[in-house]
Amino acid sequence: MLADLRLPGALEAVDEILADVDRGSLHASQAIERLLTAQITLRNNHRLRTAMRSSRLPAIKTLQQFDFTFQPSIRHEQVESLHELAFIKRKENVIFLALRGSVRPIWRSAWRSRPRSRAGASTTARSSASSSRSRQPVPPDSSPDGCAS
Repeated sequence: MLADLRLPGALEAVDEILADVDRGSLHASQAIERLLTAQITLRNNHRLRTAMRSSRLPAIKTLQQFDFTFQPSIRHEQVESLHELAFIKRKENVIFLALRGSVRPIWRSAWRSRPRSRAGASTTARSSASSSRSRQPVPPDSSPDGCAS
């Protein structure tokens, strides 16, 4: 039945769990909980593997495998401190800053690739056609409110 229900994680764990039930070391409610936990664990692991594969990261490294000598500006002690998550207990925020241009802005490329709305173009055409006065162009060296920047 577990195969028909497509529960491969529970199917892998069922023999061991039933053996524990037969020995009397596990109650029925505990057995069901372990079956469901095995299934959820398998699904989460599968989801993580799929996400890592689709992310196309060049290599998966742990913090212990990271080469801090490659980037000397990163302090090992500071990264280890962040890894311990003590800032959460202290109710502090963590802000990561980068030099301008050192990080590729992915959101900008996605924003530019969106198709332009036709509604905005037609609204602009209607408002300029219905306007009785002509608009004066703003010189490039001043802002629209008249203040120099």
